[in-house]
Amino acid sequence: MGASMVDDLTLPRAASRPPTASSGLRLAWLVALAAPLVILLALPGLHEPLSAARYLPVHTVLELLVVGVAFATFGVQWFAAREFPDRRAQVIGPAFLAVGLFEALHLLTFPGMPGVGGPGTTERGIYYWFLARLWTVGTLVWVARLPPSDRSLRPGRARLLVPHLVAVTAFVAVELALPGDRAFFYVEGGGLTSAKVGLELFVAAVALVGALVHHRAARAGDRGARTLAAALAVTVLSELSLTLYARPFDPVHVLGHAYLVLTFFLIFRALFVGAVVAPHRELVALRSHIENELNVTIAELRATKESREDLLRAVSHDLRNPLQIVLLKAQVLGRHGAKPGAAEKAARDIALAGRRMERMLRDLADAARLESGAALALQRAAVDVRAFVAEAIELNRGVFDPQRLEVAVPDGLPPVHADPDRLDRVLVNLVGNALKHTAGRVVVSANPAGAFVRISVMDEGPGIAPEDQQRIFQRYVRGPGREADGLGLGLYIVRRLVEAHGGEVELVSAPAAGSTFSFTLPVATPG
Repeated sequence: MGASMVDDLTLPRAASRPPTASSGLRLAWLVALAAPLVILLALPGLHEPLSAARYLPVHTVLELLVVGVAFATFGVQWFAAREFPDRRAQVIGPAFLAVGLFEALHLLTFPGMPGVGGPGTTERGIYYWFLARLWTVGTLVWVARLPPSDRSLRPGRARLLVPHLVAVTAFVAVELALPGDRAFFYVEGGGLTSAKVGLELFVAAVALVGALVHHRAARAGDRGARTLAAALAVTVLSELSLTLYARPFDPVHVLGHAYLVLTFFLIFRALFVGAVVAPHRELVALRSHIENELNVTIAELRATKESREDLLRAVSHDLRNPLQIVLLKAQVLGRHGAKPGAAEKAARDIALAGRRMERMLRDLADAARLESGAALALQRAAVDVRAFVAEAIELNRGVFDPQRLEVAVPDGLPPVHADPDRLDRVLVNLVGNALKHTAGRVVVSANPAGAFVRISVMDEGPGIAPEDQQRIFQRYVRGPGREADGLGLGLYIVRRLVEAHGGEVELVSAPAAGSTFSFTLPVATPG
């Protein structure tokens, strides 16, 4: 019941149920915990004192649990405070070493136990009981004013511990100096004194105030404060039990110690979660995050490596082809007696191959510049679209098939504000790709689009699958079915050059329905 109660009472999941439901559940648990005390008081038959032979083992076990948890609370803080400093834990830990010592003295000085510096009596046991309660409740109320993340004051562990040990020694010396037949808290045959009842009620009142203060902090999201609030609430039940018993071996006295065990368990849990469990969870989450980031980085590095290897293969392959043309045609020109027609054709082929090589190298240079984050320098001018398209196609007549190429650029289009050299590369890349991917007709058209002019290249090819339509604009990615042709930079450069002009690239395509690549350029303004 204890573990379940703690989970529901002190650490409800805010995301799983509303605050009103959580508050109602915690109230229900407190009522359930108070029920045994009410039943004992309501049924006199259950309220009869036990024999010493039956009572002492139960009391001893309960007190040993309290002592053990108090020392464990101190130990967790002592070894975890340096690595995971929590201001509240730094204060609670040393205080609970003193609490553990007072609880041990209470156990040893209880009637029927060996005693320390004298026989065990009810009066002596109550003395150390009060010291343990005052130390516990006082510490928990004191830390309510300390946020756990406050690290402005971080005294050494020994400086926090020494005052508590000095206080324990002083109170033991005072108790040993008091008369052995005193009756400040308990009168044999008469029961508890008004001083004892008053002190218990005072401790209960202070614990109730502390529970409310911690509960207010818990409402702001402090999970540790929620647990400490529950511990102080159970302390109130324990103190009420210790005001109602009439004889040392009363069952209500046993119940008060059972409440005390639960109180110490909750306190230990608050410090253990804060000092060990929470940092462990953070480390596990951080490790998972780092592993995910590492996996992503490794995947990106592998993809980059593969892309660069593909690029090197493409460069070695595609630059070699026009270079072979240059070399072969140069040999033709160098032969003696070469016919004028053959020389003219060889010169034209050399020019086209050289231009192709130059375009590839410029694509590589621009891609490297863009990868480094440098901006492209544009030499803009007013460009007549119709005349520019016609001239670009004429200059590439040896590469383009004019019989499959149709120009549908109307007269009267406004000039665009563009870099002619970069615009030539955009147009040639799109037209060249369209001609490579279709055996049918390729249409180049242009239309006004507000403050822009839209230039389109439409083909009747096999089309592009939807999952490939964004990917083909990435660098070093070649179109489907053309894995061994080109550097995979054409469409990437097209997109980046158009964006540098302030325009956009659009692709409309579907399998077996052809493709239309279009891009916009701003209209040139007068002057």
